[in-house]
Amino acid sequence: MSVTKTNKSQQLSIVQENAIDLLIIGKSDREVSESVKVNRSTVNQWQNHNSLFVAELNRRRKSVWGSEENRLRSLVSKAVDVLEEDLESENQKLRQSSAIHILKSVGMYGKDLQPRGHTTPDTIESSWSFSREPSHIYKSLLVEY
Repeated sequence: MSVTKTNKSQQLSIVQENAIDLLIIGKSDREVSESVKVNRSTVNQWQNHNSLFVAELNRRRKSVWGSEENRLRSLVSKAVDVLEEDLESENQKLRQSSAIHILKSVGMYGKDLQPRGHTTPDTIESSWSFSREPSHIYKSLLVEY
């Protein structure tokens, strides 16, 4: 059942779909292989040599991360409230720890935090068209990773 090369028109098997579901929830290769009743090496082959499998696994990971990222964003306000309360604590170590945590989270250690970015639509559009030139697109890809 191990497929090492895929035709892009092929679809994943039900077993592969199930394996992806298990990998997404954090199961190990061994646990996945036992659950879907294939050899562990087959799961490994899918993850390392089956582009269709890898693409779907990556797509689902991004989807899961996207929903969890939104959930985390919704908790930021509460987390900041807790840190703010901690800054008023009688406990000096707690106050200091909270202050350091806040400073680190906003990147104030050795960085210029002055807000960046254009403030008019024309300059924003101009920067977008400039950044869409091939050499700038390539450079932007390098910066992200």
